[in-house]
Amino acid sequence: MMNVKFEYKGIKDFAPGIIQELIKKCYAGFFDYFPRERTRLYAHWEQEDYAAFENKRIGNCMAFTCINDLPVGYFCWDDRQFPVGIVGQNCILPEFRGNGYGSKQIERIITLFQERNYREITVTTGDHEFFHTTRKMYMNRGFNEYGRIEGELFGLIEFRKYLH
Repeated sequence: MMNVKFEYKGIKDFAPGIIQELIKKCYAGFFDYFPRERTRLYAHWEQEDYAAFENKRIGNCMAFTCINDLPVGYFCWDDRQFPVGIVGQNCILPEFRGNGYGSKQIERIITLFQERNYREITVTTGDHEFFHTTRKMYMNRGFNEYGRIEGELFGLIEFRKYLH
């Protein structure tokens, strides 16, 4: 049996393009539902990638989940609303889903905010069936729904978790 090295790495360990590459793969199934959104979202993710590498403040608020040095997921957060931490992207490549890596990522985010004495974490995800597993994962980690936002393509659900 092969040893699995599981770790989180920072943006400094990767080259520009890694963020958009991971997000494109993670959201591939999304385009089965909304194929017309591909061009717009690809452009948005390219900008997100560029901003993360150009602005250290942004780049320092993200991490990559790696298995044997291979990036299999990515998550980011916004720490500017202290004492409320905001989860941004949180995704795992489709071929690695179902192994608990998404749960480990959210546990890592919770730990990051606890270590920095945040009192609350919020995250927003879609109410569309594409996001069903994501919503379930947040609820299983103690996040509770506290709001809904009407969207153009689908609604958004806001979750929060209070930290002790």
